[in-house]
Amino acid sequence: MDRTLRHAAPALALAVAACAGPVTGPAPAAARLAHPAETLNQLQAISAVTNTPLFESFTVLAPRFAPASAPGSVALAALDFAARYSPWQRGEPRTAHHAVSFTGPATPPTMPGTTFVWDPATAGYVASSDSGAPANGERFVLYALSQRTGLPSIPLVITGYVDLTVPPSDSSGAGVTLVGTPAAGPVTTYASYSVATGAASATTLAGFLSDGTTRLDLDVRTDSTTTPGALTVRSAIDVPSQNVQVSESVTVSGGDTARMTTDLRLTSGGETVRAMGDVTIDTTSRIGTGRMTVSVNNCPFATLTLGGPDLVFAAAHGVTLSAADETTLRALFSTSFELYGTERLLLLPQQRGLRAPAALTLRSLGNVCTSDRGAGGRGGGRFARCRARFEGE
Repeated sequence: MDRTLRHAAPALALAVAACAGPVTGPAPAAARLAHPAETLNQLQAISAVTNTPLFESFTVLAPRFAPASAPGSVALAALDFAARYSPWQRGEPRTAHHAVSFTGPATPPTMPGTTFVWDPATAGYVASSDSGAPANGERFVLYALSQRTGLPSIPLVITGYVDLTVPPSDSSGAGVTLVGTPAAGPVTTYASYSVATGAASATTLAGFLSDGTTRLDLDVRTDSTTTPGALTVRSAIDVPSQNVQVSESVTVSGGDTARMTTDLRLTSGGETVRAMGDVTIDTTSRIGTGRMTVSVNNCPFATLTLGGPDLVFAAAHGVTLSAADETTLRALFSTSFELYGTERLLLLPQQRGLRAPAALTLRSLGNVCTSDRGAGGRGGGRFARCRARFEGE
């Protein structure tokens, strides 16, 4: 017998015995959520991080930083799909009522040291003479959105910006920083993470995302070689303020109709809730079919079936589902797809293709550092510090 199977078999037998009980004797207690309300609060705190006005602006506008892409379409579809079945009734999905599309003006070329602003005339980003962009990257300004069009409202109201940076020593890496600049409040960094493209089509993301109250520490890896014709996204998320750890593996295949197999684990206080789904989503209508099975500490708890306007809950053998259980299960279902959509969205700026070419030295560097020249224009003082900042000296 294979050594892995040899070790797995006793563990599986113990799990079955714990859930099903002994062959004779009193029946054991059925699987249950120890604290469904607490689990629901944890899931809601995680969801709240990506449901701020600033992050909604990022959600709608980030796909316009880079050329149109299938990953962007699937990311938005997953987010809308999650919102449709969320227990928090956030109203219409964040992008469905916007009729957000990836058609529009051509993406502006990469221009290190440039701030890009929204142009209502073309419904796209254009280069500006505004200062503030990182010397080794670009800045995209974010705006309050119109509830009617889903695009920046007119007149434009700035709510923050996204800085994209590339270390000169690693052209395959990129840094992303999301900053809020409210009219009445302090400037705050709500996300900071790095994205790197490695060998064999693998991409990694590491950093944090926050709403100012709850912080998600992210460690994400995507791989398009594990399953032919599919993309696998694996993530580990730590939520210190909620004393909870989340891990998820999602494999997506297909085009306009995407099949998603998900495996989400939520661990807190000695309890692990696992949700395994197999769902097909129409990326245009955001409607799906499929099912998800949920276990608590390896014991079957419930099955969620999707095929109509809402989820249908079925308790595992010996389990009785309360209203609180069903609400928590709904949140678990929604969170599984929301996390995947969020992670894919965070990866989109990488597709901008920002690079720090070797040619970006004295002449082009001078374009972004000239205003910092020292006295007499000799290139000393602040110019030298700007150059050192860019070159990583």
